[in-house]
Amino acid sequence: MDILQSVFPVFFVIAIGAAARRYRFLDEPFVQKANALVYYLLLPALLFYEIGRSNFHQAFNGPLVVGGYAATLAVFLLAFFLSRRLGLSPGERGAFIQGSFRANLAYVGLPIVLNAVGSEGLRTAGIFLGLIVPLLNTLAILALLLPHEQGKRGGGWKSARNISGQILTNPIILSCFLGIGWSLFRLPFTGIFGKTLAILSSATLPLSLLCLGGSFSFERARSGFRMAALASGMKIVLLTAIGIAVYRWMGLGGDVLRIGAIMLGCPTAVITYVMAAQLKGDPDLAGTIVIVSTAASAFTITGWLFFLRAMGW
Repeated sequence: MDILQSVFPVFFVIAIGAAARRYRFLDEPFVQKANALVYYLLLPALLFYEIGRSNFHQAFNGPLVVGGYAATLAVFLLAFFLSRRLGLSPGERGAFIQGSFRANLAYVGLPIVLNAVGSEGLRTAGIFLGLIVPLLNTLAILALLLPHEQGKRGGGWKSARNISGQILTNPIILSCFLGIGWSLFRLPFTGIFGKTLAILSSATLPLSLLCLGGSFSFERARSGFRMAALASGMKIVLLTAIGIAVYRWMGLGGDVLRIGAIMLGCPTAVITYVMAAQLKGDPDLAGTIVIVSTAASAFTITGWLFFLRAMGW
């Protein structure tokens, strides 16, 4: 029951957001503005606050990051070569590859970690997020552009340079690194400053989950369902299995292993839809992958946590 209570409330809030959109309590302009608020202000505040007030030397786990890198790179390469065998168009290949490895760590992973492991786990997961997001963004650009390498590449690489610049100024990445620096120097969160960050942090996850549900378009699920199901399976099953195997080989267990399983088991990130539209990918397939993986991950993440408990890890 404690596993179910850790995972399913997160997806129930997402479902409430979808229902609120369905019955017009939320509309597209509100969701767009709220997503921008979460992305540029609330989520960076949460990550900076939680990471900054942690003991970095205790919260940082090198094997956790290394295992995440290894599993992500393995699935990226597998999806890249598999997409060639499936006879997909360049745009479909880009969406398929990207959807098979890029996780919704911030909006889905962090809330589940907070429920399952607590604040200490959230800080460890936040540091993990800050260190793996640059890899995910870089591989996403490669996934979308490489299938077009035999065509006209000038515009695509110009877009890649633009997105590379966005990566360097990404508010989530910057807040993670700033929180890491704050933690390393053991600076305090005192007085008005600390209380303001605490209030902002408490608003982040509920609003982000409601907006995630409100941004779904279930009509897109009719397009490319078979390819979306395959990419989703690679993301939430295969990648997580590889990650757990690597973690166990490195001797990880307990809360750290659970954090790794949750973060690697997250569904495909919503941003993959935006990037597919910007870099010549297939946005309809990308959107379908997001929907299918998010719906299935409620059960797969629960299953992975049951599996870890049953194995005594």
